[in-house]
Amino acid sequence: MNDSFILVAIILFGLLIKMVSQRLFPRHELFDVFTTTLTNVIYYFLVPLAFIYTFSTRSLAKTDILIVASFVAYITVAGLSFKYVSRGWRDDVRNAVLLTALFPNAVFLGFPVSLALFGDVKIASILGLATLTLNVLVPDFIALKKISLLKILKLPALIGFLIGVLLNQLGGPGAIVSGILWWSPKTLSYLATFVLGLKLQLGGIAYGVVKKPLLVTIFYRFIIAPLVAVCFSLSVGFTQSESVQLAVVSGMPPAVLNTLMASKYGWRPDLVAYITFILTIPTVLALPIIGALTIH
Repeated sequence: MNDSFILVAIILFGLLIKMVSQRLFPRHELFDVFTTTLTNVIYYFLVPLAFIYTFSTRSLAKTDILIVASFVAYITVAGLSFKYVSRGWRDDVRNAVLLTALFPNAVFLGFPVSLALFGDVKIASILGLATLTLNVLVPDFIALKKISLLKILKLPALIGFLIGVLLNQLGGPGAIVSGILWWSPKTLSYLATFVLGLKLQLGGIAYGVVKKPLLVTIFYRFIIAPLVAVCFSLSVGFTQSESVQLAVVSGMPPAVLNTLMASKYGWRPDLVAYITFILTIPTVLALPIIGALTIH
């Protein structure tokens, strides 16, 4: 419970820093450099280190494959049904909302939430790896109609995962490395929550424009995603604890990375950022309640 309040405080502090900075420095250049630098430190340094630590300390299990399968099942269910939900929408709006509906914040928020509520990131790490990979590949496939295997191999999270698995198989060296990197998951969690606060954007979008996309995202993110996760996990024999963790991480608000992908292809990044902000804040504020429910 205490960790939940800490996460809430860190994210709100990051948001406060952003608001103060933008008021003091209207041109935003210094703030943008600061935020980009921290994001790069997390994405290219802390994420792979946390994955190295996590997978050097435990062997891969059948449940890991099933966690990925659960996310793929959700992507399939959501992707097919979204075609009908978004009939008549403009292409840029449709693709923007598809991003917010499909991809949860399984790393920047899922990691710290899992650590705070459950004491480990076992499920969040696998789901985060799948999310980061598909969050890059799916938009590329929609826009370019092709998938780059080279881009997959360059993903920092995947590199960290592969190194961690290798070290675990080696035994002795893995134990040494895991002993050195014990601090990485918690550091990633706290710094990621701070950057999440820095990146939240409240844009000036008319309510009429955002109403339907917001409601559709809420439906997929907070209802369909956890429901698919629970049904899938129970059907394949997950324990109650594992099912709850998978449901919680699957039901995180949209990933911040969605805004970057929307910007890359011109899919209404302002709308994606707005929805991410609107859905992240109540989720963060509800963390203590979620913690109480999951613990008891």
